Amino acid sequence: MCLVAVWSSACSYLPAARERAQADEILRAEQGVVAVEIGCGSAVFASDALCADVVADDGAQIRFERVGFNSFGATAVNVIVAEAGGLVPRIASCDGVTAPNFHRNGPLGHHFAPSLIDLKEAVTRRREVLEEIQFWPQCPQNWEVRDLRGQDYRYCARKKDATEEPPRPESCR
Repeated sequence: MCLVAVWSSACSYLPAARERAQADEILRAEQGVVAVEIGCGSAVFASDALCADVVADDGAQIRFERVGFNSFGATAVNVIVAEAGGLVPRIASCDGVTAPNFHRNGPLGHHFAPSLIDLKEAVTRRREVLEEIQFWPQCPQNWEVRDLRGQDYRYCARKKDATEEPPRPESCR
């Protein structure tokens, strides 16, 4: 019995457990958030690979990916929306197709004014995030944009159970 208590106590000090606890604590503290479920990621190592399902008191539901230490504060780099309001936003680049990063330095960060600093701010401004994704064309239709670094992206949103993806930009071929 003592060994189990020591083991479970030691597990709470693992980097992944601290990363999970920090993300949960920060997101639950936001006004209007009624539920947070943290999943995915490693059980031992911190890796910015957590998923966070956030439910607000107004019924808004958003799933974030690549959540971790790099998702919060002034040094954040990840505000990746995997699902919002039953839609799955997708962005295609020459590297492949993935969920969009709405961080201020991400390819679609300019869609928000002022830009999103971190995941905490994205949760606070969840209505703007939902409106942005609902405004996107339904896959397979898509829009193409060039970011500040000159890279082209195509993006669209699809229903949760659909499989359409935006094609890679013309400049990739």
